[in-house]
Amino acid sequence: MEKFVSIHLDKEASKPLYLQLYQELVRLIENGFLEENEKLPPIRKLAKYLGVNSITVVNAYKLLEKESYVKTKVGSGTYVSSIRKEEIRSKLTRISQSVRYDFATASLSPDLFPVEEFKTALIKVLDTEGGYAFDYVESSGYRPLREVISKKLLHPLGIETDVENIYIVSGGQQGIEIISKVLLDYQDTVYIESPTYPGAISAFKSRSAKIVEIPIREDGIDINELKRKLKLKIPKLLYIMANFQNPTGYSYSEDKKRELSKLAEEYNFFILEDDHTNELYYLNKPIPLKTLDESERVFYLKSFSKLLMPGLRLGFIVSPKGYDTRIVEAKYLSDISSSSLMQKALNVILNSDDFDRHIVKIRDIFLRRWKIISDSLKKFMPREVNFILPGGGLYVWLTLPRGYDSKSLYYQTINKGVAFIPGDVFLPEPRLSEGLRLSFAQIAEDKIEEGIKVLSDCIGDFLLKNQSRYAKGEDYRILI
Repeated sequence: MEKFVSIHLDKEASKPLYLQLYQELVRLIENGFLEENEKLPPIRKLAKYLGVNSITVVNAYKLLEKESYVKTKVGSGTYVSSIRKEEIRSKLTRISQSVRYDFATASLSPDLFPVEEFKTALIKVLDTEGGYAFDYVESSGYRPLREVISKKLLHPLGIETDVENIYIVSGGQQGIEIISKVLLDYQDTVYIESPTYPGAISAFKSRSAKIVEIPIREDGIDINELKRKLKLKIPKLLYIMANFQNPTGYSYSEDKKRELSKLAEEYNFFILEDDHTNELYYLNKPIPLKTLDESERVFYLKSFSKLLMPGLRLGFIVSPKGYDTRIVEAKYLSDISSSSLMQKALNVILNSDDFDRHIVKIRDIFLRRWKIISDSLKKFMPREVNFILPGGGLYVWLTLPRGYDSKSLYYQTINKGVAFIPGDVFLPEPRLSEGLRLSFAQIAEDKIEEGIKVLSDCIGDFLLKNQSRYAKGEDYRILI
């Protein structure tokens, strides 16, 4: 497996893991590390080596075969195709350059990063502390940063907690993994919204947890289905995004938040609330579930990746009382502590007005994009496609008619220059999904309407082309 040691998969990136793996394998083929007619590793072996689900490898292999990079021999395995390198380079270039309307990327565009503010903050830290700015801080995090988080971010939301219950982590993904290590043992049950963030699914699977899906509705998780499942099996943990959920953009009603909090107390399970874009509201300012957590059942997680810069790699956990030792131990074993320099620079930012100004700036930018994408969907999208406009965040969830596979649609729209994320990416096990996520995090304002028009035309053609097959009940997953 030494040929695959250079493969890097970012489990927190917005790009699906199977697409990342596909591109990494193409790189190995193009650069000659994988030769013509060389056999690729068995699916389970490569999945175990990379620490991913087998379906990630299956989907990457399928896409490689579709693009003629590999060929599958029944009963033998998957082999690199005998294609000239010039053809491979041409194919790779064509795919990368074909995206004109990027509705897939969920991270901020670099031109929105508060670079000057961080430059000023870094200089201030270095001038003040010199080499000590690079020394380790305690595993729970730089205390002044935890204090300003409590005062400036949590208190205005109505979240009152001791600083000792706030822990700095290296991004949202690490936060999920740390809480999983603290709470979950082998074969513990975890309930998740369906669909949900794939990084969380990966973290729970790494703990060998049993994952149970609960459908999410426009106003939050399906409470009736949750109650039915609770009578059968009480989970150790429920993972949710109460506001502007990824991938649907849906938000919980206050009534549903209160009922969920009561259920957690009644049935004695914990909730992990992942709050990634609470500040990006366009209608009414929402409150987190943690604000209503009177029984100390909610672990609150927030990352700065979607608000500041993804490469900042900082976030924080607010835990119920009594978990300080276990969280600190899990954090220490993960990476000792998060970057002290970045923590101290972020502390400077939060203690100034820079953070507030930045939030207002990007909220205004995304509000304009939200209005354009809303108007464009209403104007162009075929009536057979359902969508609910979110009250904030960066995503819109579309649902094709029952039986139509969004992944099959993706292969057609990408050829027209439109990229989105198919719904099956957000499911714990592979199956057909009619849903697809559109993100307006990076696409320019002047491209949104045109992009939605192209996408809508593609969907209209896709539905028309497959109408007779759908009427016969045939499987649309093959229609690519």
